[in-house]
Amino acid sequence: MHRHSKLASTLVTTLALGALGLGGCKKPAAAAPGGASALTAENAAPVHVTLAAAQSRQVPDVLSATGTLVPDEQSQVTALVPGRVTAVLVERGSQVREGDPMLRLRDTDYRANAATATAAVGQARARLGLDESNGRFDPAATAEVRAAAAQRDIADDGLRRAEQLHTSGSMSDSEYQRTLLQATAAREQYRGALNGVRGSYFAYQQAREALATAQRSVADSVVRAPFSGEVAERTANVGEYVTAQRAVVTLVKIDPLRMEIQVPQERFAQVRPDQAVEVRVDAWPDRVFRGTLRYISAAVRTDTRALVAEAVIPNAERVLRPGLFATARIALGTQRAAVTIPARAVLSEAGTSRVFVVQNGRAQARVVTVLERQGDTVTIERGIAAGERVATDNLTRLGDGVAVTE
Repeated sequence: MHRHSKLASTLVTTLALGALGLGGCKKPAAAAPGGASALTAENAAPVHVTLAAAQSRQVPDVLSATGTLVPDEQSQVTALVPGRVTAVLVERGSQVREGDPMLRLRDTDYRANAATATAAVGQARARLGLDESNGRFDPAATAEVRAAAAQRDIADDGLRRAEQLHTSGSMSDSEYQRTLLQATAAREQYRGALNGVRGSYFAYQQAREALATAQRSVADSVVRAPFSGEVAERTANVGEYVTAQRAVVTLVKIDPLRMEIQVPQERFAQVRPDQAVEVRVDAWPDRVFRGTLRYISAAVRTDTRALVAEAVIPNAERVLRPGLFATARIALGTQRAAVTIPARAVLSEAGTSRVFVVQNGRAQARVVTVLERQGDTVTIERGIAAGERVATDNLTRLGDGVAVTE
């Protein structure tokens, strides 16, 4: 009896603890809807805004393109001969004219070679008896050839007399043969002297070429600007040994600058050389730089099916710099529809322009393309249509779907 009572008490205790455990694991009730965490643009308080309607306008039809400004000329100027740098005459940003010296290399060896070549030329000239004032060379007029010619003539004259005597029987056959051999030897000596002088003249010409090469090496030890421009980089220092064909200075010509423009197929017929081009850069957003469409490619690129044109932009003030990202506009001579809105309706961030169009009491964000700004008015190329209403204030409080009130 006592045993059964104890077992019943234990069972009641276990059931009670299980009930408590189940009660502790029960999920809490969900928060009532309408709390702060459930607040969205759908039930937020409307933002008070002022609205303005987009007005239709006819504007000149233009071709817009983006690209990078590049130098009119750019060169990695190299040393034509090897040598150790003895002087650097330019720095980054230096203005140079065509032919100005930029670097000097050690030229001692080159000058010594030039002096040796000069002596060799003088020696060859003296051997030939050349007159510097007379550019024409006659081998027969040299002293060596004239002496050989005289010996030849004497031998020929003796041979003629020997022939007469031999014919008359007054000279033996052996004497006649000796005279004949002497005349033949004299003629060969003359031809040998003539060929020797001609060979000396060719050696003289070779010496002159060696002298010209040596003098050119002396001149090339000074690295000069190939055109007028501005030094963008220099990569050599005094005391450094540079080899031939190594770039030591980067020279750019920045007046004018160039810009490559991609012309789509539907615009081919409207683009021609000498058209005016307006260029804008972010560095000077309020300035318009005017150029000319100068070069048009003869073929269409197969990857883009676009025609490549190149605009030339004068840069006498050197305000623009190569590498700047630019936007170009080319007037095509026709008109197209656009809209105007107040400038304060445009919100520009990170290079993107947006407006908030209000429809049915809600704001809708639109990305727009701005053609131009004139005072308090902005002309929009695409993004909104005429008659649509845009918010002109409290733009930072607006977003897609935000309720608005006037």
